[in-house]
Amino acid sequence: MSSVCLPDGSSRAITPGSTARDLAESIGKKLAQAAIAVIVDGTVCDLSSTLPDAEGTKVRLLTDRDPEALEVLRHSCAHIMARAVVRLFPGCQLAFGPALENGFYYDIESPTPIREEDFPRIEEEMRAIIALGEPFERFERPVDQGRDLVRDMGQKLKVEHIDEDLCRFPSLSFYRQGEFVDLCRGPHIPHAGKVGAFKLMSLAGAYWKGDASRQQLQRLYATAFFSQKDLDAYLRQIEEAKKRDHRILGKQLHLFTISPLAGPGLILWMPKGAMIRGILEQFLRDELM
Repeated sequence: MSSVCLPDGSSRAITPGSTARDLAESIGKKLAQAAIAVIVDGTVCDLSSTLPDAEGTKVRLLTDRDPEALEVLRHSCAHIMARAVVRLFPGCQLAFGPALENGFYYDIESPTPIREEDFPRIEEEMRAIIALGEPFERFERPVDQGRDLVRDMGQKLKVEHIDEDLCRFPSLSFYRQGEFVDLCRGPHIPHAGKVGAFKLMSLAGAYWKGDASRQQLQRLYATAFFSQKDLDAYLRQIEEAKKRDHRILGKQLHLFTISPLAGPGLILWMPKGAMIRGILEQFLRDELM
């Protein structure tokens, strides 16, 4: 028997082999239902993670009110998006799918190019996956067995990643959700039903591992939140930011234009813009000289 330290300074006894979920359930049913993940001595982990059998381990259970939980949610939603894409575009090669400050992305190589016109059906497939509420199940394999598993899945980019970067490790971690298995360190939400709202945002090109000499992939950007209310607020924020975008305002007010021939970040002044610039320059000369 050992004990863990909670954020309020109290301690709680746990038995050897207890998971973070066990701890949450021992504290209260509501907390167990609300818990998303856990921070153990500074590291974010799954609720299914076994707590260290060491006295004084610092543990903080995360709910949807914690920013760390939102990052976990988005990482999990990247898996859900990849699963949907693999269903709709057979033969896809999956690369990486991390969480970002405002969302997440997944780099994908698809035999049939993905277009923004495909977003609605990808989102529909994602909603169907979320509705099932299937758990994210972590498992590990020795590195050789893990490589064989990825090879048998036909995921050539993942095999390359193992051979180039992960072969020095004794084991590899995976997450299973229904029929979908992905090489991943985690952590993830307990089950897909925790995703409250999401939206695919845009497409871009990306090179495999950021190397321009390697194959070009498609990067699908998206975002996710615990509630539709939070997603709607974020989308409104984006629309407001667009209204204040100097590149758009400059063109609308006939102040300047932008041309790729001028180079990135350079503008071409239009008569109105040149006049305003001249007035400002003269003002500075009068004030400083």
